[in-house]
Amino acid sequence: MKFSYLRSLLVFWSMTLFVSVSWAQTTVTKEVKKQAKSMKKEGWKVNDSDKSIELQLADLQRYTSDDDYIVESASQISKSYHLGYTSARAKALRALSLRLSTLIASDTEIAQTNVQKEDGEAESQVALNARIKSVSQETLSNAFPVLVLSRQLPDGTCEVQVHLAIEVDEIND
Repeated sequence: MKFSYLRSLLVFWSMTLFVSVSWAQTTVTKEVKKQAKSMKKEGWKVNDSDKSIELQLADLQRYTSDDDYIVESASQISKSYHLGYTSARAKALRALSLRLSTLIASDTEIAQTNVQKEDGEAESQVALNARIKSVSQETLSNAFPVLVLSRQLPDGTCEVQVHLAIEVDEIND
């Protein structure tokens, strides 16, 4: 009696775990599979420890279509993977920063009382720039890679693509 109770409890627990894991997975469509196959033919690959190209492309598609995220990408050709990755990541972060600045500026209401300062700049503009800088720096630390690809070029150099995403829903709060 006790053994069957433990077995049913174990089956219930494992089914619960399996269902929750399957809900969290991104679905890979035929379109994504075709795109991944094409990219593999061009020589693109992912690191051994990362998700497959198909899963990363599906994630990229999901984050790109979600209004709560901003996705930016950059590529870099370098002598080594690590230098290329670092440069491409920095370029993608700069692109995210520009998009965040625009988003913050468009969402921030500027007070009608513009006080002219001695250097010719309006006080509300200074406050806006300070808000953009603080929110951008804080938010950029939460950027995460969605898709990272690399390939070896015929001349011996390495090309790296980095696609970063950031949640913008928290900015509007």
